[in-house]
Amino acid sequence: MLTSIMKMLARKESLSMAQLAHEVGCTIKEIESALEQMEHMGYIHRQLFGQSCSGSSCGTTHCESCGFASSEAFIVWELTERGKTMVDTQSPK
Repeated sequence: MLTSIMKMLARKESLSMAQLAHEVGCTIKEIESALEQMEHMGYIHRQLFGQSCSGSSCGTTHCESCGFASSEAFIVWELTERGKTMVDTQSPK
């Protein structure tokens, strides 16, 4: 499943979590868990876009300390160099 997700991220298409889960054939919860795992392993990284908390210790789209929450913010997952290398080695030549 992790390799399938990385291959989809390599296509640089804009997919929702539901679309990504459908393409891979699993649940949104499983996709979220896989993305966190791949981020921890250094294969992907997240970028936050949109409005965010302006607090000096924050900068997130949902802040527990100040209560800021924005529906206009979204996350983009991108492959790191390590992730790109993994996709390249898994792709048929």
